[in-house]
Amino acid sequence: MSRHEKKIRNQLIFLLGKNPNTLSFIEELTNVGDLLFFGGSIRDICFFQENPPMPRDFDIAINFKNRHLFDSIIKKYSYKKNRFGGYKINISNVEFDIWDLENTWAFKYTNLSPSEENLAKSVYLNIDGIVYNFNKAWVYDEDFRTSVRDCKLDITLEENPQVELNLLRAIVFKEKYKLKFSSRLKKVYKNYLNDKSDRLVDSLYELQLSHYKANYLSKEEIRYELNYI
Repeated sequence: MSRHEKKIRNQLIFLLGKNPNTLSFIEELTNVGDLLFFGGSIRDICFFQENPPMPRDFDIAINFKNRHLFDSIIKKYSYKKNRFGGYKINISNVEFDIWDLENTWAFKYTNLSPSEENLAKSVYLNIDGIVYNFNKAWVYDEDFRTSVRDCKLDITLEENPQVELNLLRAIVFKEKYKLKFSSRLKKVYKNYLNDKSDRLVDSLYELQLSHYKANYLSKEEIRYELNYI
């Protein structure tokens, strides 16, 4: 385990350990397969290394070895399945979104083959291109590192069922991480603006409320960002 990977593990355990029920849940899940943390929890641990914020939720894909054991564990908790086939579980007010690695959207509907490494390449934005194998303490972060090194938000995989949501997230991340948009990403915005310029501001604003449950950006701030792309 490298120093970088050990630090990720320690910070992840620290965040999960703020409530013993959540950490024990994760430790129990390690028996069903490799737990692949991705999304905001790992991204912010690596971006804000000294003091990562508590994430809104923890996204985990499981490379299953024992699916029957998972089914028996999950029955002990209150959960619901989302429209993409993942499990949403709330434990002591901490939310987990859990997926079967082989059945994530990108592996089902694109030419990308299911693998731990490719999970980091299945995201729309390169800043999301980081995956941490909790069981083995391995990190896959090539696209994430490129984004940080170049201070640039770019597109990793164009095929995505929630492009508009990712366009909103890109505006949020631009400010949060002090990044700029790539020419490729700007082109996507321009295409959307050509198709529905009057409605895009309202659409992104409403997505913000439904996704983040918060008002990070006003309509004026969204309009300002779109005007200067």
